[in-house]
Amino acid sequence: MEEEKLTKRQRRELARQEKREEREKQANFSKIKKLLLLFIPLFLLIYVGYKSYNFLKEPTPDVLSEVIEVADTDWVKGRYQAAVILIEYGDFQCPACADYYPIVKRLSEEFPENLKVVYRHYPLIAIHNKAYDASRASEAAGRQGKFWEMHDFLYEKQVDWANAGNNKDLFIEYAKQLELDEEKFKSDFDSKEIEDKINNDLASGNSLGVNATPTFFLNGSKVQPRGYEEFKKLVEDQIKGYTLE
Repeated sequence: MEEEKLTKRQRRELARQEKREEREKQANFSKIKKLLLLFIPLFLLIYVGYKSYNFLKEPTPDVLSEVIEVADTDWVKGRYQAAVILIEYGDFQCPACADYYPIVKRLSEEFPENLKVVYRHYPLIAIHNKAYDASRASEAAGRQGKFWEMHDFLYEKQVDWANAGNNKDLFIEYAKQLELDEEKFKSDFDSKEIEDKINNDLASGNSLGVNATPTFFLNGSKVQPRGYEEFKKLVEDQIKGYTLE
């Protein structure tokens, strides 16, 4: 008899326990449902915003063709009629640009007939406080026909002027070594025309989504090869493509 009563109590306790568990399950399900209703719209909002941001940053074909087309104001090395165009957006104070400088120079020397190299300014002034002045120096030298010579000086001597107290004095010294007219160099360095040229290069880079240096476009396609051999292969493939056509 005692065993039968105990069994009944156990059954009642078991029933109560099952009801408690059922209520807990329903409560947990309700919480999960509320969280899903809260986070799904939030996730969709973030996703749509991310896609919209990338869409706005991605250059349209019209913008791409317009910016990739070589302008009269661009600095060009190589045969002007060359079918393969390499455009670099660079920052003279950028260490990575200095690393790529000998690679690009070697490519231009190896493919003088087929490769046209274009340099555009993209000084990252937020992190390189002397980059804009370096661009000014190269443009001022360019006014006297020696842009590429100053371009090479600035990358080869980057450590010197980037750490100098008065980098402009060093730029003037480089101008003297290149046998430039010093007074004209100083005047051009501070000119509004040169400032506009640099800002136009920055604007064209922004329209292409450039946000780091160096950024390269090879016949309109963005490329970021990791070394000379990889870069050379990309150029050779482009040359072969035009030869086959």
